[in-house]
Amino acid sequence: VAVAESADEMRAVALRQLKEAMVARDAEDIEPLRRAIEVAAEVRLAESDVEPARALLAKLDAQFMSMAFTEVPQPEMDRLMAAGSRQEVAGILMRCMGLSLSDGFQSEVLAEFHFHNFMFCRRLRLTAEKTSAFLSIMKVLHSRAIVQERMIESDARACFEAMLSRHSRQLPPFSVGAFSEDEALAIREYVGRGFFRHYNMHAYIYDQRQELVVRVVDRSVAPKVLPAFALHKSFEVDPQEVPELQDYFLELQAQQDPQEGADVGASHTGLAAQSVLSVQSGNIRRGMSVVSAVSGAGSVAPLAPEPPRVDAATKAEVEAALNNAMQAHWDVLDQRLAALPE
Repeated sequence: VAVAESADEMRAVALRQLKEAMVARDAEDIEPLRRAIEVAAEVRLAESDVEPARALLAKLDAQFMSMAFTEVPQPEMDRLMAAGSRQEVAGILMRCMGLSLSDGFQSEVLAEFHFHNFMFCRRLRLTAEKTSAFLSIMKVLHSRAIVQERMIESDARACFEAMLSRHSRQLPPFSVGAFSEDEALAIREYVGRGFFRHYNMHAYIYDQRQELVVRVVDRSVAPKVLPAFALHKSFEVDPQEVPELQDYFLELQAQQDPQEGADVGASHTGLAAQSVLSVQSGNIRRGMSVVSAVSGAGSVAPLAPEPPRVDAATKAEVEAALNNAMQAHWDVLDQRLAALPE
């Protein structure tokens, strides 16, 4: 029981110390926060109490601690310093920075960006630690200023100066002297005439929009059925005014008035009627258009035999049967037409 009470008391003390350390805001607060997290892990404090402190420590480390070997670990940095070809250097950098050419042209631009930063470090003859710190600074600068926060150029310069100053003076825990004054000056000039000179271009790569236009093409075999429209009485027209029906009404008029129909037919035949040979012989019928004259006696080739004539009674009986069969349909159609809007 005493051991249990002692364990509970230790957890309570560790929790109180952890909460006091979580007010950390500056570089000098990092180590007390780190010790409080280690004590909380020793007494097996609840994970829900320790996790916020770990997140705060990671944030402070990224803000104040050295950035050497963060993006490019020391084993990879050693292989990078020993690489002898462009392809080998680019492959190591892309692997450390989490880039892939399959991700598109943005990854290609970033790969070139990190490669030229590394080549600058080689020309300046920086050590592996300093090279790793510079690559990490440029990676964080590009991520924050271009991708995440979309900073204006002045804010991006302030962010870069803060990270460079933190690595240019040996004043722990506030700063670490990774770069000398001459190296810091050379880095500042290189970034100014490179990254910041083309800052708008880097920002444009992530600001541009790509519009995709999708069109649906309907390729049907049968023609498309027109949509249905409402019918109105105002749509009704006089059938005698329709040009396509003129021949029908002329034939109907000729049947009702033979003399007038003959005149109309003569007007339509025109000169063709004058070219038909009229022969009184019994073996030449009316309407023949081909005449063959033979010396001494005339003979004309007969036309195809006429169809059998239907007497008037049979014709009237057929018409009556058709009218009776269609009468029900006409009645329904009249009702639907009467119900149409004006």
